Amino acid sequence: MGKNTGTEFILPVLLVTAFCSANVEIRVGIPDVSRPWDEARTYCQEKYVDLVTWDIVDSDWLVQEFGGSGDFWIGLHKEPEKDTWKWINVKTGKGLTGEDVSGNGNWGNLDLLSGDCGTFVLERKSWFRQECSRPLQFICYGDNLVLVTENKTWEDALSHCRKMSTPSQRYDLLSLTSPASAYVRDKISRATSEEVWMGLRFLGDEWWWSDGAELANKEMLPACPSRWERCGTMSKNHKENWITRDCSEKRNFICYHKSTA
Repeated sequence: MGKNTGTEFILPVLLVTAFCSANVEIRVGIPDVSRPWDEARTYCQEKYVDLVTWDIVDSDWLVQEFGGSGDFWIGLHKEPEKDTWKWINVKTGKGLTGEDVSGNGNWGNLDLLSGDCGTFVLERKSWFRQECSRPLQFICYGDNLVLVTENKTWEDALSHCRKMSTPSQRYDLLSLTSPASAYVRDKISRATSEEVWMGLRFLGDEWWWSDGAELANKEMLPACPSRWERCGTMSKNHKENWITRDCSEKRNFICYHKSTA
């Protein structure tokens, strides 16, 4: 097994993908346990977010950081009744998504093994198929985001996030550098409201983030908003800009946390 098993790394999403704020972090870990594929995924969903996929984490980074050797479950599965392989759907937590990756150059020799679940062999930097019932270690990913599916006003949402803070972790409404955040938009897809509150607020003739950061792209928002639309949301479907809303309206919201150490 890999030499760094039972450990994890935390990195800004910006290092792994190209679409997020530095406030969003990805946590990657190899738990020091072995499970069949289905149980491994359940473990990841309970303690992290899901099994890792290459849409979330770069495989070269993974090899560099974890090193060692070993065969680990990842979020790759053969489609039932078909001879195609796809990544798991981390947006919904169920099923498969994306294009068929059966011909991807990352595969090892498919004829050497059988099985409907995918593994990653660190020392060979390749994917292999294995019988899903085989107990193996596995690679999970998590993040520092919390989607709250309760409807609250902006002020109450801010208070809710901050009350989750601990001596080691500070919570706040999420601040972003860009509204075109595919990772965060996927994260809020399970919200029960069409839009979710962000940490965006108009105060003292300026737009600010609730964590104290000044808004970088002020041209995206009205310079003199209506007194009724001075708080910002992100939509699950509208991808271009943040949306200004009445702060007294009630909707879901998304928090983030950072270490205070």
